[in-house]
Amino acid sequence: MIKFLLSLFKPFRWFIEKMGADYNQFIMILQLKLTMDNRRTKGIGANAKKETENALIKQSFAQLMFGVCFAMFFLFIKSSFTFYFFFHSFLMASMAMMIISEFTTILFDTSENVIIQPLPIKGNTISLARNAHVLTYLTLMSFNLSVATVIAAGYKYGVLSALLFSFTIFMNVLFTLFLANMLYLIIMRIASGEKLKNILMYFQIVITILFMGAYQLSMNMVDKTHITNMVLPVHWYTYLIPPAFFSGLLESFTLFLFDIRHLIFITEALLVPVLGIFFTGKYLTPIFNRKLMDLEQGDRVSKVKTETARRSLWYRMMLGIFVRRKGEHAPFKLIWTMTGRERLFMQSFLPSLGFIVIMIAVQFFKNNSFNLDEIIHSKRYLLVLYSFMFIGLSLPASLLNGNNQSATWIFKTVPLSLPADYFKGFIKAAFARFFVPFYLVLSVGICFLWGYTVIPDVLVAILAIYFVTTLFYYLQSPGFPFAQSKAASQGGMAFVKMMGLMLTAVALGYMHYFLLRWSAYAGSLLIPLYLGLIYYVNRILVYKKITWEKVDEVNIYP
Repeated sequence: MIKFLLSLFKPFRWFIEKMGADYNQFIMILQLKLTMDNRRTKGIGANAKKETENALIKQSFAQLMFGVCFAMFFLFIKSSFTFYFFFHSFLMASMAMMIISEFTTILFDTSENVIIQPLPIKGNTISLARNAHVLTYLTLMSFNLSVATVIAAGYKYGVLSALLFSFTIFMNVLFTLFLANMLYLIIMRIASGEKLKNILMYFQIVITILFMGAYQLSMNMVDKTHITNMVLPVHWYTYLIPPAFFSGLLESFTLFLFDIRHLIFITEALLVPVLGIFFTGKYLTPIFNRKLMDLEQGDRVSKVKTETARRSLWYRMMLGIFVRRKGEHAPFKLIWTMTGRERLFMQSFLPSLGFIVIMIAVQFFKNNSFNLDEIIHSKRYLLVLYSFMFIGLSLPASLLNGNNQSATWIFKTVPLSLPADYFKGFIKAAFARFFVPFYLVLSVGICFLWGYTVIPDVLVAILAIYFVTTLFYYLQSPGFPFAQSKAASQGGMAFVKMMGLMLTAVALGYMHYFLLRWSAYAGSLLIPLYLGLIYYVNRILVYKKITWEKVDEVNIYP
C-alpha cells in the first residue's frame, strides 16, 4: 500500500523539484512518515502490518458507503452546474474539517526536526513532505467519498464528464490544502511564540464555525422541494467561489459550452490550485519553517499557570458528583489541571464545541425561514440536545494526543492495583470541566424556550451522552493522557467513528422521540435505563477492558 501511494508522486517529480525540494529525499521522508503511521495505528505483534492494512481497507469501505448515501441526494439534481457545485462544496467542507480537526497537529509537528534537520536535506523538502503526508490521506478520503457520485455523474452526464469530475476532485484537494496553508501562514506571519499558539487554537474554532456554518446553513435553507429543478444563477461573485471553478469547467465539457463565462471557470479551475500550491511551496514554505522554529522555542518557555483547582467551587462540586472511589480522586484532579494547560487538547476538542453550535443553529433555519412559534411547538429541542452526542467521539480522542510521551512512567509508578480507576478519573474530569458547563448554559436556553416540562428530557440526554462518551473512551486503546503522537492515518478512522457516532445519536434520539409521542413524560423511562448502563460501564465493563497488561501494550515507558 505504501509503495503504491508513493508511486503516485512520480508524475509530479519535476513540479516537486521546481519548488526547491530534492525528490529522492522527499520520497524517503514521506515513506518514513507513512511507515510510522502504520506502526502507530496498530500497536505491537507479528500481525501488526496485516492489521493496519485491514484497518485502512475497513475505513475506506466505510467512506465508500457514506459516499453512496451522499450520491443518492445529488442524484435528483438535474442541472449539471448545481450538481457539481453542491458536491464540491460538500467535499471542500469535509476536507477543511478534517484538516482543522485531525491534521493541524501534523502540519505543526516539530518533533521530527530533532532528527531530520541536522541532516543535509535540501530546501523545502521537509515541509513539502509534511504537506504531501496530509495530501495523501485527504486524496484517499475524497476519492472514497466521491466514487458513487462519479458513477452517478457518468450515468447522468456521460463518461467524459465523469472522468473530468475525477480530475477536478484532485484539484479540489490541492486547492483546499493550499487554502488551509495560506490561512495558517497569515496567522504565523502576524504572531509568534506563545501568542501564536493561542491564536492558532482559537483560529481552529472560528474556521470550524465558518466552514461548517456556511455549508450546513446553506444546505438547510434551501427548499428541498425545488432542489430537483434548481439552477444556481451566476453573478460576478460566483467567479470568486472555489466550488464554482470546478463546476463551471465540468458544465462546459458536459454541455459543450465554451463562452466567456465558461472559459473563465476553466482557467480558474486549472490554474488557481496549481499556482496556489506552487506559490506556497516555493515562497511561503520558508516562512512556515522559520515560524515553526519559533513555535518550538515557544513550547520551551511556556509560562507555568497558577494552580487554582483547590479553590474552585465548581471543581469541588464536580468531584462530589462524579467521583465515588478513592482511587479516582488523584487522576480526576490531575486531568482537571492538565486539560487547562494542554494546548493540543484544546486544539483538538474546542472545535467540536463550535461544530455543536452549528448543528444547533441549523435546527432553527429550515427552508430559508425562522418561525419561533413553530419551533416552540415542535420537538426540535431533541435535535438540539442530541447534537451534543458529538462529544462522545471528540473528547475521548482529544485526551490521547500530546507531547508527554516521556512522562508516562509517572503513571506506572503510582501504587494502584487497578488502572481502570485511572482512566475513570481521566474521562470524568474532562467531561465535568469542559462539557457540563457548556451543556448547562444551553439547557437553560432550551428550558426558557420550551418550558420546564422538558427538564426530564434534558436529563435523559446528558445521561445518554455521558454513557456514550465513557463507553467510547473505555473501548479505545488505553493510552495515558496526552502521550500519543498524532498520526495522519487516524484521520480516516476518525471520520468512520464520527459517522458511526452520528448513527448512534440518531438511533437514541429517535427512541426518545418515539416515547414522547406516547406521553409527554414517557422519556423519563429512559433515566433508569441509562443509569443502569452507566453503572455497568463504570463498575463492570471498564475493569474487564482496562488491565495493566493492555495498558503496557499501548504505552511506552522511557
